[in-house]
Amino acid sequence: MWGSLLLAVVLVLVAACGGGDAGPVSQAPPPASGNSATGEAEPEPSREAGPPPETAAPSPPAEVPAPPASVDPEPPAAGGGRVGGDLDDVLPTVSTMARSSAPLEPQELPDSAGDAPEGVEGVVVVPVTSNEHVRYDVEYPTAPPAGGPHLGIWLNCGFYPVPVLDELAVHSLEHGAVWVTYRSDVAAVTLGELQVLAAQSSHILVSPYEDQTSPLVLSAWARQLHLDSITDPRFDRFMDVYLFDGPTAPEPGVACSGAVGVPPEHPEAVPQQG
Repeated sequence: MWGSLLLAVVLVLVAACGGGDAGPVSQAPPPASGNSATGEAEPEPSREAGPPPETAAPSPPAEVPAPPASVDPEPPAAGGGRVGGDLDDVLPTVSTMARSSAPLEPQELPDSAGDAPEGVEGVVVVPVTSNEHVRYDVEYPTAPPAGGPHLGIWLNCGFYPVPVLDELAVHSLEHGAVWVTYRSDVAAVTLGELQVLAAQSSHILVSPYEDQTSPLVLSAWARQLHLDSITDPRFDRFMDVYLFDGPTAPEPGVACSGAVGVPPEHPEAVPQQG
């Protein structure tokens, strides 16, 4: 009897808890993450992984050094204003200059230097056979020279206390310049007077020349005068006859500026064009 009673109690409890109610609806578990096409689960990232690795900053591009500026070194001039070697390396602007516009006409020249016919006492004729433009060092028969082959660019007139290139100065003579050269034993007062003269004239060129035999030498194209002093009256007479438009210059009065040379100390510099 007790067994039947116990069974009845159990049935009553079951009915009270379940009865006809379907009970709470169980929710389907969320689909596993992964590839929906294959159904394979993708591994979850590890929570214990450290911070993402730092990306190294790109190194700045290496600086390319700028090419050195092209500088033509100025070679030391010899005592007589000569520079040996190929003058193309010294004056690259030579190739930009025009050929002489007045080729030297054939002329009868004396066998040796003699008195000039212009009537200035002591002025000698310096034989000149060519006014050709060349690109090399020239061996002249006199020191300083008074004409002959020369560079295709001239030396700007003015006062230079340093030696100049013979081949530049000779081109200036072709334009009617008078080149006054002096030795180191010339008095400072004389140099001051020469500096004033060069500043007052467009066609006076002054520079030292240690190899000459007289303290002062005045040179025009194919003419030369040796003097001991600037006070000699023949100094002024030479200037009157041969300066600028002298009778012997192949190109009288042509400019003695706008080429090479920046007085006083840079006879091989090219002036800046402003």
